[in-house]
Order: sequence, then structure tokens, then C-alpha cells
Amino acid sequence: MNRRIVHGLGVLMLAMATTASAEPRPRPAPVIASSTAPSPFASLSPGNRRIAVALFEAQKPTAPGARPMTLEQIAQEKRSGKTWNEVFQAMKAQGLIQAETLAQVLGRYDRARHLKS
Repeated sequence: MNRRIVHGLGVLMLAMATTASAEPRPRPAPVIASSTAPSPFASLSPGNRRIAVALFEAQKPTAPGARPMTLEQIAQEKRSGKTWNEVFQAMKAQGLIQAETLAQVLGRYDRARHLKS
């Protein structure tokens, strides 16, 4: 009698294992990349946004054919791994900014903001 129970349980377990492996497994949902990635400017911290805006507003192109950079372009320069001083120096070399230092740009920006409020 015990042999029959053990044999019956073995057959039952074998049948369950076969059925379980025959069932289709659910496929994981595909990963869809977001088409609305945040802009370089929007992904900056508030302090970095302040610097980007200060550089943007400080632009007064003097070189022939020099076109001002957009906020997004300035932010992308920072996001590409450059320091703010490197971004400033590149803009100055292109004739976009006449200030001598980044500190001057930020000081003028902060004073102008303070006067407006």
C-alpha cells in the first residue's frame, strides 16, 4: 500500500513538473526610452542654473559673425564635463563676453537681480 502511495505521488509530481514547464513564461515588458529627456538646462542644479543664466545674459558678441549661445548650449557645455571657468574662457575666446573673470560676470548678474527686486 505504501509503495502505491509513493508511486502515485511520484507520478503526480512528474505530471505537475511537466505541466509547469510547458506553460509559457511571461515576457518582461520592453524598456522604452523616454523621448522627453530633460533639457540640459533643466537638469542643472539651481546654483548651476544661476551661473548659466549669468553667462547667457553677459553675452555681448563683438567678433564678426559671433552668435550668442543659447541657455541650452551653455548648459550642455557644463554637462559635457567642463568647469564653469572653462565655459567662460571659451565664450570669452569667441568674443561673446567682455568681462575679465567669471566672478565679474556673477557679481554683475547678482547686482542686477538685486536692483530689480
